[in-house]
Amino acid sequence: MKRLVCVLLAVLLLSVPVLAAEYDLGGRTIKIAGHSADGMRQYFTDGEGRGRLELVEEAFNCKIEFVQIDWDGAENRILASIVAGDPVGDLIYISNRWLPLLAGNGALLPLDDILTEEYYASLPGSHKNMRELYSSYQGKAYGISVNGSYQRNMDIGSAQGWIYNRDMFVAAGLPTPNELQNEGKWNWETMKELAIALTQDIDGDGVVDIYGVGARLDPWPIEQEMAVYANGGGIMKFVDGKAVYAMNDPEAIEAIEMWKELDQVHGCVMVGDKFDIRAQFNQGKVAMFRLDLYALPDHAKEVDFDYGWVFFPMGPKATDFVNPVWGMEMFVLPISCDAPAAMAELVDMLFETTAKYRDIDAYEDEFVEYFLPYVKDWDSLETIKQMLNKARLWDNIPGLGNELNEALVKATMGSGSAKSEMDAVAPVIQSLLDEAYNK
Repeated sequence: MKRLVCVLLAVLLLSVPVLAAEYDLGGRTIKIAGHSADGMRQYFTDGEGRGRLELVEEAFNCKIEFVQIDWDGAENRILASIVAGDPVGDLIYISNRWLPLLAGNGALLPLDDILTEEYYASLPGSHKNMRELYSSYQGKAYGISVNGSYQRNMDIGSAQGWIYNRDMFVAAGLPTPNELQNEGKWNWETMKELAIALTQDIDGDGVVDIYGVGARLDPWPIEQEMAVYANGGGIMKFVDGKAVYAMNDPEAIEAIEMWKELDQVHGCVMVGDKFDIRAQFNQGKVAMFRLDLYALPDHAKEVDFDYGWVFFPMGPKATDFVNPVWGMEMFVLPISCDAPAAMAELVDMLFETTAKYRDIDAYEDEFVEYFLPYVKDWDSLETIKQMLNKARLWDNIPGLGNELNEALVKATMGSGSAKSEMDAVAPVIQSLLDEAYNK
């Protein structure tokens, strides 16, 4: 064992001068700026990243400084600093949702000539496809990966899945969503059948006591949007390189009509935000609902019944499950950057992003280990692992107000047709798409 440790230390020490020789930054200070900079500083000084910062500073002959930027308005401050010729950072940590503003105004350096196919192939999970998913704008790649988050077990932080009360299904003699998912039968039809069967008026007073499914349909119609993604659709699509409005496509109309049927015809939906669905689930008053993955630990601490975790049920036009993720974060470089290859290599080493510095084979195990205390069965844990490879980013329409939300509420909760409501807002949303993506 002593000999093995000595060998490992020797390998580590030998690797430092090699990198230093290739990327000698001459003792300059590299500013890492972003809304998570304070968290990064703590991570590398007191957290799991202890010791990594000093190793990278030695390897690249530099000092690293973290610059915190408040989230609200961060993208505008970043843009203003670059336009003024004084970028807030040498490496800037952003949400992919800021990319149209920053890249669209020429503030960022494209990285197509810096990041190779081998680089992307060495990334784990869905990040192998980061160019298609979240790091490109108008055909150019701008992002350096941090695998979704700089903390190693916090990837796909805004992932969406489906939680259910397993005890309730077993008591009713019904198949569980996990069983159906394993059999390739977890879809809208089986979900609807289960929701209808589990909706109960226990005391016969004409008021539903237990709802088969919970859904945020009004006033924030998130469920309709998630169902569109689960049916292979989206708010937008790209046709010949142009962003085109897609909420009046069949995939989207089916999704809206599915929720409308469950609520208006079958009466089996506990509608949020009129109810606190999460609290009602914990009290056994709703059988299942969509949930943010990182809210799972909160429920584990509150409930006294068995529960399971699956994907959002698959729509009839989809060919696979998807994991709708609100956004991904990444590093970008200001257009004035004079050492892009060194900056990309520095991020790679500091955050152990690729197989060059990290055991990528352990990536999935590192991620699911966090959730071990919060699931009840291996099938649920396996679903969480699979979600790493099935990310689908929520569509990003800069400047979009409440127009689509209001139309979705009308289409789902009102008497009008889904198609007419979606057609009505097409012009305003298409104009926003043209401004953000088609210039």
